This record gives sequence, C-alpha cells and structure tokens, in this order.
Amino acid sequence: MILIGDLHGEYLNILYKINNLEIRNTTLIQVGDFGLGFHDLHHDIKTLSGLNKFLHEKGNSLYLIRGNHDNPYFWNHRQEIQMKNIFFVQDYEAVTIEEQKILFIGGGISIDRKNRIAGKDYWIDEEFVLNPVLLDNACAAGIDMVITHIAPNSAWPYSFTPVVNHYVSREPGLANALYQERSNMNVVYQHAKLAGCKQWYYGHYHQSMVEEKEGVLFRCLDIGEMYQPTV
Repeated sequence: MILIGDLHGEYLNILYKINNLEIRNTTLIQVGDFGLGFHDLHHDIKTLSGLNKFLHEKGNSLYLIRGNHDNPYFWNHRQEIQMKNIFFVQDYEAVTIEEQKILFIGGGISIDRKNRIAGKDYWIDEEFVLNPVLLDNACAAGIDMVITHIAPNSAWPYSFTPVVNHYVSREPGLANALYQERSNMNVVYQHAKLAGCKQWYYGHYHQSMVEEKEGVLFRCLDIGEMYQPTV
C-alpha cells in the first residue's frame, strides 16, 4: 500500500515515479485534490482511461477520494465511469485493503473560493459533510485506518498560515467555516479512535508532517508525496 498526496492535475509526475520506482502489484491511495474537473468531461475520461491502462499493465490499483479541487461528478457517477483499476471511494465508505479496514472521507473548503467560478474550477458541494448515521455505521465493526482530505482540529495544523489569513481577511465567515469543518472532522476522529483506529492520513495543507496523538499516528502528505505505511 502506498499513499499519495495532493496532485492538482500533475498526474505525469506520479506515473513517472511509479515507473521509475518499479512499483508493481500495489494498492495506491490518493488523498484528494487529484485535479478532476478542470477540463471538459471527455478530456478527463480520456486521461483516466490512459491512467487505468497504465495501472493495469503494472498490476496496480488506485483509490481516489474527492478533494476540494475535484468535481464531485466523478464520485456521484462512479457506476458510469467504471474502470477496473481505478476506484472512486464514496464518503464514509469503509474498505478492507491488505487486512486493514480503512474509512475514507473526502471534501474540504477552498480558501480562495470567492476567486473561483462555480462549476468550472469550484464546486459548491466541495465541503466535507458530517453524517453521524453513516459514521456510526462505518465504525460499527471497527476501523484500523482513516484517510481524509482535511484534518480534524486535534491534528496539525493548529493555526492559520499567512496564506489562509490572507483569504480569511477577504471573506467574512470563512474563518468560522474553516473552524467548523475541522471541528466536525474531530467528531469523526473521536468515533474512529473508539473504533480502534491507529493511523490517520490526509493532504490538503501542502506540507509533510507526522505526529502521534492518543495512540493515533497522524501524517499529512505534501503535494506529490508518496508514503508507504507500516501495517
């Protein structure tokens, strides 16, 4: 199993790494902001088809969760975009991979959303949505690992960066929205911890960071970072 950080459309860099490192017969999991939706649908489907062929030839599979820079269309219509080696994982879906039960949850707020155009490079349903019923159901049989796009407020980062502050100062209510979504994700953390979660991976913040909290290993993946967890 190999985890991959945000890509923002830079698929070729990952293909190069997979080829150069001779990665074969491996499950790849990307933590959101793959970069789907910034071209027309035909272009993105063609790109995915080429990627699927590349993965198939090497015996690899790729699991994708949605980031804030991904069009939810691909996840909402995954039955119509079936590809044997690429899987669009729905929010609160728990999948067993390499004997690890993994809970996946995508979504997040774009701090620069006011500068973007809805339906073109911003999607109004981009945010992570807390769903207590789906969360309870997903955690009922235990969870080993959680993979999300954003982090709970119990994990790094603990304060806004200068870039975030720049946009917060220009959009009333953005700061509260960012605090609230991370507080909501903390509800997931509390449930997952009680369900036995020992590892949590996320992206979104464009830095590499690792820490341990209450017996849970948290790791933020940087853009294009690849990491092989110990399971």
